[in-house]
Amino acid sequence: MKFKTQTSVLKEVVSSVSRVVNPRPSTPALTGLYLHASDGFLEVIGSDLDITIKSKIVVDVDVEGKCLVNSNKLSEIVRKLPEGEVVFSDVGSELKIETKSLDFTLRKLEDQDYPEAFLKKHEKDDQTQEVLVSELFDSLKNVGIASTPEGGRPVLTGVYFNNQDEKTELAATDSYRLATQQISNFPINDVGIISFKSLSEVIRLFENEEETLNINSNEKDLYFFNDKYFASLRKVEGTFPEYQNLFPKETLFTAEIDKKEILESLDRSTVVAEGYIPVTFIFENNEKLTITTLNKDVGGGNESLNIKILGVETGDINGFQMSFNPNFLIQGIEVLEGNKVYIRFSGNEKPVVVQGESENYKYLLMPVRAS
Repeated sequence: MKFKTQTSVLKEVVSSVSRVVNPRPSTPALTGLYLHASDGFLEVIGSDLDITIKSKIVVDVDVEGKCLVNSNKLSEIVRKLPEGEVVFSDVGSELKIETKSLDFTLRKLEDQDYPEAFLKKHEKDDQTQEVLVSELFDSLKNVGIASTPEGGRPVLTGVYFNNQDEKTELAATDSYRLATQQISNFPINDVGIISFKSLSEVIRLFENEEETLNINSNEKDLYFFNDKYFASLRKVEGTFPEYQNLFPKETLFTAEIDKKEILESLDRSTVVAEGYIPVTFIFENNEKLTITTLNKDVGGGNESLNIKILGVETGDINGFQMSFNPNFLIQGIEVLEGNKVYIRFSGNEKPVVVQGESENYKYLLMPVRAS
């Protein structure tokens, strides 16, 4: 294999593809980037099994071929190359990288150990659809905040695409909170659950590219692609929890609060809460909410906010209080549309529902015990 190209072209592609490679995988071959030069193109492939990214760029191919090299080392070398032409040559057990002023060699990995499934085309062209990037990606980011970090129960690490009655609702939960949002005109009805970590890589890869994106799927994978990149995401096996009945059917009262004011207050409270001490909401009357925090090792604080209570008569909520994880509450409020926040309370020890001025997004949060 031998090809040449401009370093500026290669830097972006290698950086983007190498991000998904696991530096400590189950087999050495998965630490690699797969390079395949043929027919005037270079294809670069990287994967962590859950997500595979491919990119094809135009290069000058002198000798067709393929090789597998350590992703981290290759991306570091390419990132630090000077601007100008660079030549890649397959020399025995090494890949040689040359410019006018320097040359590097990298030991190749055994490319026959690279999973063959990554190299094949699995999507069917006649089933390709288009999706609007902005609506889908914004909704995924809004919902994904409630997913469980990688390493937890697999079905909770992802976003569930719930297709019913020609509508698609996205849902994610970590058992302490639940976020849902409806999206329109989503063309695939058999997505199931997709890792939010993998979806985040897709968002990073495509959100600044074009207004629409090609999408396709089969029984095991979901595909996103354009002329520059191709991403294959493995569907998470398992059943997503039944979540619709978790939303309270009755509301005791709703607190209307200025979004900017409550975010600033919660942010101040986290200085002493340190991420794990809860904040307590104490309703003095239908116009005042006190947010209080007490950390025995650090200190505490109280702050009053002007609010508007909807749904009950004056005086009915005097003394009502409930405690929350402040970071979870901040994350749910930050993504809301509009300048107002509506928090629906259904009673002591019952979850609250947080919404903005659009009813399309719902964020359910479990209360916690006060410190």
